[in-house]
Amino acid sequence: MDVFEPRTAMLLIALTVGAIFGVTARLTAFCFRSAVLELLARRIGFQAVAWAFALAIAVTATQLLSFTGTVDVSESIYLSSSLPWLTLALGGVLFGVGMILARGCGARHMVLVAGGNLRSAIVLSVLGIVAYMTLRGILAVPRTSLEAIGTLDIAALGLSSQSLSDLIGSGGIAGLVIAGILVVGAFVVAFRSGAKAPRVAALTGVVVGLLIAAGWYASGVIGFDEFEPVRAQSLTFTAPVGNAIQFLMTYTGASADFGVVAVGGVVLGALMVALVRGEWHLEAFETPHQLLRYVGGGALMGFGGVLALGCTVGAGLSGVSTLSIGSILAISSIFAGALLGDLLVRRRIEARSMEVQPAE
Repeated sequence: MDVFEPRTAMLLIALTVGAIFGVTARLTAFCFRSAVLELLARRIGFQAVAWAFALAIAVTATQLLSFTGTVDVSESIYLSSSLPWLTLALGGVLFGVGMILARGCGARHMVLVAGGNLRSAIVLSVLGIVAYMTLRGILAVPRTSLEAIGTLDIAALGLSSQSLSDLIGSGGIAGLVIAGILVVGAFVVAFRSGAKAPRVAALTGVVVGLLIAAGWYASGVIGFDEFEPVRAQSLTFTAPVGNAIQFLMTYTGASADFGVVAVGGVVLGALMVALVRGEWHLEAFETPHQLLRYVGGGALMGFGGVLALGCTVGAGLSGVSTLSIGSILAISSIFAGALLGDLLVRRRIEARSMEVQPAE
């Protein structure tokens, strides 16, 4: 990478990391929503095993990078000295509900749009626009108001960051211990699962987890430039989708960052798989009600994802890999929102089925 300047090298790795994620997610249908639905069905299937390993490996690899001093994640958005607990919780719930309504999170829809799914194109467009509005537009007003109402000053509690390892008080050692527990837990989940291919599921999770660490390394080491320092980051797909839309509209006066290039990589990787396997075909909405549902889901994910500082991948894997208390709260809230969304959808389906039943 010495032949490239740091920023160029970082963007090339971001493209590669995104592409590998896209290939993996397209081949295995890697999806947090599917994992939640498996658990709601009271079974541990392929997706639950994959997510267990993705989380365990992401935390383990990131904590090793941090413990050895290879990457400094302390300056990431997930470990700030303020904990906006209200927006993290509310945003997570909204994102979870939106994920159920739209039948997939942002990462899943990027993979699907690469196969010609026009429903996903609409969801991503709405998600990205609403996310950008929440970051820099009119929806930033309620966001900042909510942050002012419910934010906890971590420094006032005598903590240097909101890292779980700092809260425990043993520094990096605690992080490695937690990582070890998660790895053991992942193997237990795989052993007790009813997945048809637990080894493939575990391998899927390992690949995704390592990609999270690769993202931290690319932005924190390869892309480090003392003259133009950038905050270390890894994969996340809410704000970057909005930034990608803005980048495409203002290309001549804008520059791509890690997140924007990674988004492009995901779509490119998934597209290659779809073309090679002959899976590319156009899909559209069947009813106006379906369109409304997907648009609503995309809007909730765009707004909620920004409040929660990330999506299922951003908060759930990249954020939790730093052992951020805020990210743990966010992904827990996303899970709770998914449960609520599933309940609402099921009630709606049951109500509609009652409407078409003949009167007795």
